[in-house]
Amino acid sequence: MRKTTLAKRYAEALIDIGREEQRYEQYGEELRKAAAAFGASPVLYKVLLNPMYRIETRKAIVEELSKELALSAVIVKFLSLLVERRHIRLLDEITRMYSQMEDRLAGRIRVTVEVAKGVEEEMIKAVKEKIEKESGNRVILTTRENPSLIGGLIIKIGNTIFDGSIKTQLERMKEKLLEGVS
Repeated sequence: MRKTTLAKRYAEALIDIGREEQRYEQYGEELRKAAAAFGASPVLYKVLLNPMYRIETRKAIVEELSKELALSAVIVKFLSLLVERRHIRLLDEITRMYSQMEDRLAGRIRVTVEVAKGVEEEMIKAVKEKIEKESGNRVILTTRENPSLIGGLIIKIGNTIFDGSIKTQLERMKEKLLEGVS
């Protein structure tokens, strides 16, 4: 079974539990916290995947870490299940998919806006409001300065890119002019 399919199944199972208990946002937060802790220690993954350590020992490590992170019983059980089935290495992918599902349930979309240096905050705020109005969703906006932009914006919503940069507009004009010359 492909890793992505397996990760999606785990994420769906956990989101179903969270939705049923009306705690899916809390579980998402805890899952991201756990993934960050595991990501900070690659050695931890190796230990949890190493069959030389007894399963009880590996689960005890998860429980100890979970106490430190103040994770709920559901997330502790979920992480223990991943360790038991040797799928803990899928945690980042599961977390990414869970976050996407969580955003859909909560009526949110994540948007990345690349801007030229020195773009006014009011312009970014206007873009956010426009996207919220058009999509009907709450927007979580991430702004990145892109030094290669002369002006304009590049907006990324999921896999869709809206390129309104001056650089791209100039390239399109150049192509049209060259088409007319031929």
